[in-house]
Amino acid sequence: MLMEWEPCVWRREGVVVEVRRREVGREVLDAVNAYALRPLERDEFAVFTLDLCHNEIDRHFSRFPEEELETINRLVPGRPLLERHDLHGSLPRGTFFRSRLHREGDRVSVRPDVYVLRAEENAGFIRNIEGGVYRETSIGFAFTWPECAVCGKDLRGCGHQPGRTYEEQLCHYLMRGVTEVLEGSVVSAGSQGTGFVAQERHRATQGLGDVGWTSARGLTVALGGGVGSAWAEE
Repeated sequence: MLMEWEPCVWRREGVVVEVRRREVGREVLDAVNAYALRPLERDEFAVFTLDLCHNEIDRHFSRFPEEELETINRLVPGRPLLERHDLHGSLPRGTFFRSRLHREGDRVSVRPDVYVLRAEENAGFIRNIEGGVYRETSIGFAFTWPECAVCGKDLRGCGHQPGRTYEEQLCHYLMRGVTEVLEGSVVSAGSQGTGFVAQERHRATQGLGDVGWTSARGLTVALGGGVGSAWAEE
């Protein structure tokens, strides 16, 4: 029986992959200042690079098709960096100011840059990221429906179960119709890997393997009307 689902937010874990230690260049400074109310100087903020999501099957047996990653990549700039998906309590720690798609073999990930002000209240937060204590990240977003990878129908009514194999095909679902990126968060544990990816640092710094940049201001869209149904697991 097909059940009605309320709109919801999905949280997908990623991992911080780079700490920008080099001098902030003019391109980065201009991109950051597109979001600041006054021009910031180079020493007023720290810049981090992280993965938010990718196109591989995760532990919940879900995945993003590449066209949805393109949508997420476009929506990320301008969204906040939070702690623990706290949408109702603490205020943002940083702002995503640009994003790119990163390719390595068949894996495609959304890889944005975020700036965090070097204010007194952020000192410990920055040190914990730089020191490898805060390592994992996650994305909060809304999507419309889960497509079954076995039959192509809405997973909520097709009868297939994620994680089971049907005629040698693993059942998982594709998250279709991403409507909004609400935030990215630093979390204690995620499903897509842990720690800094040391082998990526030099390549990310040089820009190798990256496909374009998206740095336009993100639009805030209210979650609700127009989002439709969504599938979620805790």
